[in-house]
Amino acid sequence: MLPIILVAPHSQSTVDKELKDRFALTDYEIWKCSDPYTDQLDEFTCTASQHKADVNRLICDMNRAPNAYDAFRTFDFYGRKAFKDGEGFSTNEKENLLMKHWYPFHQGIIDSIQNLDSQGYETILLVDYHNTAGDHALNKNQDYMSSMILSNLGSEQGRGNNKGLSIPHEYLYDLSNHIEKNLGISTEINKIYRGGYNLYWYTHLREMLNIKAKIFALQIEYNLDYVFNPITKKFDEDALNVMQKSINDGLVGIYDKIHKNIPNRKVTTYW
Repeated sequence: MLPIILVAPHSQSTVDKELKDRFALTDYEIWKCSDPYTDQLDEFTCTASQHKADVNRLICDMNRAPNAYDAFRTFDFYGRKAFKDGEGFSTNEKENLLMKHWYPFHQGIIDSIQNLDSQGYETILLVDYHNTAGDHALNKNQDYMSSMILSNLGSEQGRGNNKGLSIPHEYLYDLSNHIEKNLGISTEINKIYRGGYNLYWYTHLREMLNIKAKIFALQIEYNLDYVFNPITKKFDEDALNVMQKSINDGLVGIYDKIHKNIPNRKVTTYW
């Protein structure tokens, strides 16, 4: 175990029965609008804690700002209306959903950070973990999901300096090289996804919480089609296990490098 916190903000793929009748989407379409299988995290043995969303992103999005506009989707990724006419959430319902789901989820991350800081860890690594299907365009440029995208709030392919980043470019390159070497798939850096709300939030937590530990954070987004065939609707568990084990080993490697680069660090062994 290392002071690495894994966050899967879109891991809940279903909707409770009492709400499902209000949706205009089918069960499969609701499922496809989540990040399927990001709740299956047994291979991430390096993590001190894992945080999984307890609600589908169509009900309350854990990777958006906590307000009635940002945290609530009205369309899915394909432009289909999420709710039947007149069945969308009221302002009061949205406020209640934020209190029930969004704030406890993020408080759990804060609790994990403070716990690691109290144990004397000098650096904490947060990983926001996602996937996206490769069967639809993702932006106005009509770009489609590549094999895997690593993000740190920076420019595409890590150009420029490290100012304002959630983690220095060099560590994204280390993880990218590890994945490409071990899995044989290409990776992109900050292409399409530069990082969502959570990545920005993580960068301010050290100051907000007044903790000693330095916080580094990155976002991982892999192509869902690597583990789920959209035509046969078959899930490849072996592929998921192999991919996640490789990512796990890569996170151990970059944490080790981050920790060794702390000036005047204490002589501490974590594994």
